[in-house]
Amino acid sequence: MMTISLTRRELLLGAAASLASRLAFAQGGGDWPVRPVKVIVPGGAGGVLDTLARQLYARLNETLGQPFVIENRPGANGLIGSSAVKNAAPDGYTILHSTASSMVMAEALNPALPIRTLRDLEPVALSSVGGVLLVVHASVPARTLPELVDLLRREPDKYSSYGSWGIGSNGHLTMEWIKQRAGLSINHVPYKTTPALLTNIVSGEVPVGWVDVVSPLGFIEQGKLRGIALTGTVRSPRLPDVKVLSEQGYPFTAAGWQGVFAPKNTPQDVLERLHAAINHELGQPAFLEALRQANVPPSAAVSRQAFAQTITQDLAAWRKVVVDGNIKPE
Repeated sequence: MMTISLTRRELLLGAAASLASRLAFAQGGGDWPVRPVKVIVPGGAGGVLDTLARQLYARLNETLGQPFVIENRPGANGLIGSSAVKNAAPDGYTILHSTASSMVMAEALNPALPIRTLRDLEPVALSSVGGVLLVVHASVPARTLPELVDLLRREPDKYSSYGSWGIGSNGHLTMEWIKQRAGLSINHVPYKTTPALLTNIVSGEVPVGWVDVVSPLGFIEQGKLRGIALTGTVRSPRLPDVKVLSEQGYPFTAAGWQGVFAPKNTPQDVLERLHAAINHELGQPAFLEALRQANVPPSAAVSRQAFAQTITQDLAAWRKVVVDGNIKPE
C-alpha cells in the first residue's frame, strides 16, 4: 500500500528523481508535442479530479508550448475513459489523468475487467496523493474513529448503514477493511455520485459516509457534518484536526492518488519528457496552491518505476481486502 510518510532516505530519492526529471525535461522528447494533446479525465467537470487536472495541464500548456485539452469522459468507474486511452494511437497525443479508485481499486474488485492497468497502459507520473474522508452527521455522538467504532458496536440497529460513492470505491474498501479489523456489521449503501451521498448524510438519512476531502468542507464549517478520520498518512491542509487512520489505532496507510497514463507502446522519449514536465510542476507555487484549495497535501516527485511499483503493491493490498471481505462487483 502506498504511504506518503516520507523518511529522509525517501526525500533524498525524491530529490534525485526530481533532478533526473528536470534533466530529462531539458533534453528528451524529440519534437513532441507539435500539436494539441488530448487529456481524458474519467470524471465530471468541477470535481476534485477535474479541477486538479485543469490546474496541472494549464501549466503544461505554457511549459511544453502546446494546448493540453481536457475531455471529460465519466462513467463505469473510469472504465470508459481508460478504455478510450488504451485504444488510442500510442503517439503521446492522447493521455489519461485518472485516480487510484479507477486504476487500482476497480481492478482489485474485478480482475476480469477488459482493461488491466499495467498490462494495457504506461504509467507516466504520479501527480498527487491524498486521502478520503470519513464524516458523520452532527447528531452522531462520536468525534474519533475509536468512538465511532464503539458506537457502531453498541447500537448496530440505530447505525445500520454507511454510504460511499460506489461499490469498489476508496471509501467502500477502506470501510470494509475497518469492519474486518473491528468486527463490525454495518451495511454499505452505494451512491452514484458524491453530491447525492452528501445530501443524505446532511439530512441524517445515512449518518455515516466516506466522501472526498473538498465537497463536505462547507457542511463541516456550518456544523452540519463532522470529520472523523482520513485515509493515507498525512492530514489534509484545510482539516488539520482530523486525524488519519494510523493515528487512531488503525494502521491503514494506503492513500488515494491521481496519476497520468499513456497508451502502451508510446515512445519512451515522449513518456520521459511528459513525466519530467509533470514532476517539474509539482513543486511550483501555482500547483501547490491548487492542491491546498483541493485540501490535498503536496507530494514528492517519484520515478515512473516507483509509480508502477505503487500500482502493483496497491493492487495486491486492495485485492486482499476484497477477498477477505468477500466483496463482489455490481
